[in-house]
Order: sequence, then C-alpha cells, then structure tokens
Amino acid sequence: MTMTSFLRKIFPNKRPPTEDARRILIVDDDESLSDSLKDILEGEGYEILLASTRAKATELAQEALPSVAIVDLKLPDGSGTALLSELNSVAPAITCILMTAYADVDSAVLAIEKGAFYYLRKPVDPPELVELVDLAFETIRLKEEKQKAEEALKARNRELEDTVERLQKLTGPSGNQKTS
Repeated sequence: MTMTSFLRKIFPNKRPPTEDARRILIVDDDESLSDSLKDILEGEGYEILLASTRAKATELAQEALPSVAIVDLKLPDGSGTALLSELNSVAPAITCILMTAYADVDSAVLAIEKGAFYYLRKPVDPPELVELVDLAFETIRLKEEKQKAEEALKARNRELEDTVERLQKLTGPSGNQKTS
C-alpha cells in the first residue's frame, strides 16, 4: 500500500479547496520539471507560483501566501530543508512537500523533522502528485475546521463560566439562595 492510498483511506471525502486557498508555490531549479508540474496542477484548477531559488521562494511566499509549497531538496542557493524553515517563518500555515531525486533516509528524516508534509521522489508520477496535493489541501481544511471548532468550544465554555458565576451570585457559593 502506498502512502497516498493509505492517506486517502484516512481522508476519503475529497473536497476542493476554497478559491482563496488554491495557491501552490513550486520551488525547483529545473525549469522543465517546474513547468511540467505547473501544467499538471493548473489542469486541476490550482494557481501556481514558480521559484528557482530559496531567495525567490521566500519572497513569493511573503507576497502571495501560498497554502502549499512543493520544494526540491537541492537548490542553487541552499537546501530545500533549510527553505522549509524559512517558509514556515514567513507563512506559518504553509504545508510543504519536499521532492528529490537523491532520496535517502537521513534527508527524509530531516525533512519530516523540519515539518514536511510528505517526501516525494523524482521522477514525479502525475497522478500521485495530484493525489498528494489534494491530501495536503484536505489536511489544511481539516486543521482549519478543528481550529474553528476549538474556538467555538472556548467561547461556549466562557459563556458557561459566566452563567455559573451569575448563578453563584444569586444563590451564594454553597448553592443556597441568598435572602436579602
């Protein structure tokens, strides 16, 4: 069982991301690969930004706030794992997928430690890429739903605490009704 099929079993209901969250940053110095990935993902309705260096990727992330970044491990001005940290500092909600033709256990572990959502091996299989990006957006959606539910729960808890406090003022701390 592949990782994407495993993840698809966990998240069976694929919902498209909202229009304002369909932005993907692709960071790779191989222009033909970047263009191919762009064509594949634009065909799925995503807005694609391209960068070939860490510096350009950081600049684009600050300006455009993409939801997902697909980052090559080896870039002309540094490593993709270092870029993961930079992207997380300028766009904390970004979900990063690291890709490489030079896969090894150490780089995969480092990528996951730096917060990579997934470690993708080149050459990239288009259906796997689309599935993985869809899963990344589904994960983002679920995190947003969780955050909204937690905020609603905290607000409800505050309301209940206020109600208890008002009741205690009316009845006294022991629960006996105050007599004035």
